[in-house]
Amino acid sequence: MNHLDQLRGVRDPAPGPVPLYSSPEHTVYWIGCQEDSPFRCNVYLIIDGDMHILFDPGSKMHHFPQVFERVSQVCPPESITHVVLHHQDPDVCDSIPDWLAIAKNATLVCTPRCRVLLPYYGFSADVPWLDVSPNDNTLLELPSGKVLNFITSPFLHFPEACVTFDETSGFLLSSDIGAAIEHDWRIVVDDWDTHWKAMVPFHVFYMASNRAMQGFLHKIEPYPIEAILPQHGSVIPKIHVKTAMARLKELPCGIDLLYPASNIEQALQALSR
Repeated sequence: MNHLDQLRGVRDPAPGPVPLYSSPEHTVYWIGCQEDSPFRCNVYLIIDGDMHILFDPGSKMHHFPQVFERVSQVCPPESITHVVLHHQDPDVCDSIPDWLAIAKNATLVCTPRCRVLLPYYGFSADVPWLDVSPNDNTLLELPSGKVLNFITSPFLHFPEACVTFDETSGFLLSSDIGAAIEHDWRIVVDDWDTHWKAMVPFHVFYMASNRAMQGFLHKIEPYPIEAILPQHGSVIPKIHVKTAMARLKELPCGIDLLYPASNIEQALQALSR
């Protein structure tokens, strides 16, 4: 069951994990984090049978204590089986050494280029890894019989970033795509126009280019997306998903603004349409 409609307009959820989707076999939780910053981070947890999958667990200094506490309310922290790292930024994952010390058999899921950088946070590379293929065919089969599908999102904003599509809930755990910098944060978007204004500056300054964005959006067109769960800002429910994608498809960002096309390039592009 999708719980997002009941969560629209909620500013401060209870100090614990919040179910975003639940069924007898599969639950998706918002884990946090609560912080006094418009750049606040979202951590997610999926429980499917004996698989406990933590997404982008956050930083050691700012997030680990509360993420640990909230995970503990759902499952024993040592039972985490996988930690998905959509890219390598410290706000996403510099708490990895802490999690590996607790969940000693956890598999780290990320792209190969991300894998090269992560051990610099201070852990041995001799741990289980699942590499996300640039061919977008990396799946994690769940005990329920459904899968998580890992899809690369090149240069949005890391050269080999990725996202996760949860087949059961239809949720796209999108990392920085769809993210927003919000002072007046809510767990789920309830005012699209206001939210879009919070999304624009994030994408303008963090995403490489509109071409990269269009390429990614084209890749995910076949997926039946019920919601976008970004790492920053509010969850985008189904009612706003198509609008969000349409707006992002047209938004200049990154090098589009830093190095705009010349008049000749614009003319050639117009001729090819």
